Amino acid sequence: MIKVVRMIRLVRLVKLYKYFAPRKKGAIAPEEELADEMGPESRLGAEMSDRTTKRVIVGILFMLIFIPLLQADEVEYLNQLSLQIIFDRRLYMIANGVTSASISAWSFTEQYFLLISKCIHLEYSGFYDAQHLLADIPEDRADRKDLRNIETSVIRVVNSDDTYSLSAHFDESARVDAAALLNIILTTFVIFLLAAGTLTFAKDVNHLVIIPIEKMVHLVNEISVNPLGNHITSSNQHSKNSDDGMETTLLLQTISKIAGLMRVGFGEAGAEIISRNLDLSGDGTSMNLFGKGQKLYSIFAFCDVRNFTDTTECLQEEVMLFVNRIAYILHGIVVQYEGSANKNIGDAFLLTWKVNINDVGSCKPLVKYVADKALLSIVKTLIYLRRHEDFICDFSSRALSALYLRLPRYKCNIGCGLHFGWAVEGAIGTEKKIDATYISPHVNWTEFLEGSTKKFGVPLLMSGHFHDLLSLQAKKYCRQVDNIKKHGNVTGLFTFDIDLENLDLINKRQHQCSVQEESFTDNNINVRRASNLPYFQNKAAPAKRSFNQRVSTEI
Repeated sequence: MIKVVRMIRLVRLVKLYKYFAPRKKGAIAPEEELADEMGPESRLGAEMSDRTTKRVIVGILFMLIFIPLLQADEVEYLNQLSLQIIFDRRLYMIANGVTSASISAWSFTEQYFLLISKCIHLEYSGFYDAQHLLADIPEDRADRKDLRNIETSVIRVVNSDDTYSLSAHFDESARVDAAALLNIILTTFVIFLLAAGTLTFAKDVNHLVIIPIEKMVHLVNEISVNPLGNHITSSNQHSKNSDDGMETTLLLQTISKIAGLMRVGFGEAGAEIISRNLDLSGDGTSMNLFGKGQKLYSIFAFCDVRNFTDTTECLQEEVMLFVNRIAYILHGIVVQYEGSANKNIGDAFLLTWKVNINDVGSCKPLVKYVADKALLSIVKTLIYLRRHEDFICDFSSRALSALYLRLPRYKCNIGCGLHFGWAVEGAIGTEKKIDATYISPHVNWTEFLEGSTKKFGVPLLMSGHFHDLLSLQAKKYCRQVDNIKKHGNVTGLFTFDIDLENLDLINKRQHQCSVQEESFTDNNINVRRASNLPYFQNKAAPAKRSFNQRVSTEI
């Protein structure tokens, strides 16, 4: 302990020397300069230091308490004192003469000593009064010849001038066995203490440093492979639930947020494109923008907000709320019916439903179901936008007054075009900016359909290619508005009549949302969820139906 204290004092002296030595020259101490460069101590470092200090203090306390208890006592004061008493009695007999009283006292003391101690041999030296050992060594004592040197001990008592002496041999085999057992226990205790300390320190390091770093590396690798994986949402939720303020947790939350931004920024189709370009680069750390795109077939929907220029001038900075509320309804319905939001171009939105071209024209109902879901998504969006007009147009008084002053009786309307065709998907741009997009004349054709809705005075136009994919039940609710010739091909234009102006009069009572099953009927438009078989149920329709009875919705 003294050596440890001296080492601590020596270390403190060295630190003091390093601290004051630069001050004499007007310089900054190395510790202060290093602290300025590294900044304040992190919470992770403070927690590690605090836990390590606690573990070390607890370990030292255990050692100070238990190690002395596991050490054998090597000093036998009782034997030394007893021999001194016997030796004094013997000297007293020489000094005062041998009498029966002195012999009795000496004999009693000697006999009592042999009974209470482990003495196996007692020898007097220098006494020539014909008085020798009076008491006998007990018969159960071991013989000196049978014991090892380590199992015997000798105590010798002499007078001041070393004329007389008394020597005694003791059997220390029991003490040696007990000391050996205690040494075994002590060694086991030290091993256990070191193992417990090592496991405790390793647990703290794993919990605070290694496991969070492994999670971050694993999350980054999964993001590079699949930016839209479900692990992103689960990891982000887990990091929110375990917000302990540690820097590693903050880094994990930051990575999860970046992944969430990628998920929102690229969308489902964009994530597949970015992931494919990352894999082509080999190392997965840089983008390969010189690879080929991928051809696919998809249903494209292009939606545009009506009177957007006037609305922007009236709403000013609140136009972002306006667009985002429309996107909230549109994207929510599209994703509900297994579509993907690809692009947001100001007042326009591009949506996709991928189709396996091998299934087109077959008897498989899945393709028809995809087309039915795309149609239902647009129809439901149009109805929801009109029904939740108060939510979309919840602006300030200044913005509302400017909007209704320029556009009296303003209603939020969008035009939509639906088309089926091929497209090439890929990443366009440079390392400065990348966009995941679709390039095809069919995408432009979808935009043309949306622009034509203004000329035909309908909110929705469908191409003949898309109309051919619909189920028979859905086609019964569609109406052909024209035949056009474009790029040398003649195709029909179809619409789905929705009386948005009288929608509130049709549905005066509100219905709760049914998430189990929806179906097309005479007075409502519903669709079964993706887990069920696709079909549009059509009951026996009356001979003639009014326009207002055509379409309504059950939410």
